[in-house]
Amino acid sequence: MPLAPFAKKKAGSVSYKVEITDYALDFIERNVALKSALRRFEWAVEMLSAFPSLGPVYDPEYIAARPPFPCRYLPLPDTPFTLYYTVDEAAFRVTIVDIEWSAGDPRKRFPGL
Repeated sequence: MPLAPFAKKKAGSVSYKVEITDYALDFIERNVALKSALRRFEWAVEMLSAFPSLGPVYDPEYIAARPPFPCRYLPLPDTPFTLYYTVDEAAFRVTIVDIEWSAGDPRKRFPGL
């Protein structure tokens, strides 16, 4: 399934490489069947390659809901999914580490980490 960055950018602008962890790819393969939802994932990859700070910093009130590293999140419009990702400014890399499904158990967030 092609989820490679394909952002259209101005000449001279910097593109971030977007990587997706095996855990997140497995989630997509197991839980995302609609083409419209897959297009939203592709849109997110494109946007994150151009605008890595697009999503707000993820800072939940409950300590148990915090991942072991700082990250950001990006809800995918018109889907029940939210991406959680890290940004490595020095390497110009965005890594999608987890995907939350609003129908899932929020206590089981970040199980692959």
